[in-house]
Amino acid sequence: MAKKTSVVPAVPANQPVEYKSIRDFGYHAAGKSDAVRADGAWALDNIAGFPDEIQTEAKADLYEGFRQRYSERNPEVAYAVIDGNYLPIDQLNPDTKFLESVNIGVVHAFSYTQQAFGALKETDLNKYNLLKDIRDKVNKYCWNCLSDLKTAARKVQKLRNPESSARAATDAFNVAAAKMLSKMKDRVKTAAARGDVTADQKALDDAIIAFKVKYETATGYAVAE
Repeated sequence: MAKKTSVVPAVPANQPVEYKSIRDFGYHAAGKSDAVRADGAWALDNIAGFPDEIQTEAKADLYEGFRQRYSERNPEVAYAVIDGNYLPIDQLNPDTKFLESVNIGVVHAFSYTQQAFGALKETDLNKYNLLKDIRDKVNKYCWNCLSDLKTAARKVQKLRNPESSARAATDAFNVAAAKMLSKMKDRVKTAAARGDVTADQKALDDAIIAFKVKYETATGYAVAE
């Protein structure tokens, strides 16, 4: 006679995890923290420029993975299309009659090109609003995932190179100010290139020179890296 085995059902993705105690919670939280740092290390070692600069192709691949995870946690929903309205079938009266239905989830919402999605606003506003809600939630989720991954990677960078982190933390104010002004010069060039009328490179250069002169005259310290 074959031995019977019991199957433990998987915990639904959105169901809160139960812990035996605060100590048990701490143990599991530490394990997740270790995993996050491991992910940060992998990103540093395998994604060129991470976390400060990410190539378009690499970012697209990351977002595809993030969306896949979101889709697993938020399965597609079956909708009945009644008089142009999209109504979840599982919320309808069992006797409700309808001729058209469609399954909508992350994959469906992102199957449209940006142009085709925008066109829906004119041809099927209800569907557009439904898909927009999904796309907005998914994009926010992806942004948060990437932000968390960048934070983890930077923590790993500090662990790998503590001397560099210490030097950065001890920059004198005049050095930090010079770095900030240098970034402002880069930003004004970018802003001017995209047509920002408030970005005046010459005005900024003149203001920076005046600031440096006045600051050095008052304190005796030059604003320079």
